[in-house]
Amino acid sequence: MRSRLTPRGVGVVVTALALVALGFVLGYPELLGLAAGALVFIVVSFFLVSGGRPVGVECSAPPRVERLSDVTVRLDLDADRAHRRGLRLRSHAPTGLGDRVPVVWDASGVHADVPVPTRRRGPLSLGPWVVERVDPWGMFRRTVGEADGVAMLVVPRVRPVSMASLPSALAEFGGSSEMGTTTFAMLREYVIGDELRHVHWKSSAKTGTLMMRQYIDVTRPRLMLVLVTETRAYTSEEEFESAVDFIASLATVAASSGLDVEVCTTTGERAAHGKGRSSAAIDMLALVERGASGVDMRLLRANRGTTIVVRGHDATGWWDRVPAMAVLRP
Repeated sequence: MRSRLTPRGVGVVVTALALVALGFVLGYPELLGLAAGALVFIVVSFFLVSGGRPVGVECSAPPRVERLSDVTVRLDLDADRAHRRGLRLRSHAPTGLGDRVPVVWDASGVHADVPVPTRRRGPLSLGPWVVERVDPWGMFRRTVGEADGVAMLVVPRVRPVSMASLPSALAEFGGSSEMGTTTFAMLREYVIGDELRHVHWKSSAKTGTLMMRQYIDVTRPRLMLVLVTETRAYTSEEEFESAVDFIASLATVAASSGLDVEVCTTTGERAAHGKGRSSAAIDMLALVERGASGVDMRLLRANRGTTIVVRGHDATGWWDRVPAMAVLRP
């Protein structure tokens, strides 16, 4: 935690020594005065960055962030009130947004907000960071704390999608009170609230009490969403990103409507999206890449009534033979 000269400080020291040499050689006392002023300047800078205890750092970051969202990682610093000036955060691994972040203090304490680059999907690492104290003129710097890096996942952006804008076969499922296929399971006695249309009159006459048919749901509607990942299916990289966002939005709105959703890609990646596993498909889509080649033959045997294909506006290919109730383009 020793104080070190910055490149600017090194330049001032070299200049001061040069002024001393020129002052003695040329006999100009003014140059010696300038050199003395520069040295005093350096000494003051050194004492400004000295002192104070080590600074503790606590980091809070979400594990997942949506693409194109405005997110910051907050680092709270435990610094002395008398030594909180001149603090800054420096990253060992620059993110492209600048590797130095100023530290601010307000009513909530001393903290630094690091912007998260969310333009691209996929895993993202921020940090590790070091906390430095610098003087107002940037002559000296001193490391007073460290913080570990954080790992995050940039997932597709989920946009609001209306069920009314989806294919009618899918929209019919949304908001349905009874979904799936029911089958008779057993007879039981009537309880308040049962529908009389389920009364088994023959058994009721034999037992002398109302007997009800008990039905169970043996299957639930399942929707398969297929994302085409071939490069030639899209006109640009941005269109592919829009397709990934679109299929993530479809999966979310369908699952919230009670459907069991399976998200697939033409390269064979699959993940379920539904109650209890809502992040599996989103995490898979966060890692999907455009340009992957492959033919998942299982898709050619898909159920036409429950399959939707999402693709771009460019060339056609084998994926157009996938049985689907709709082919959607973002």
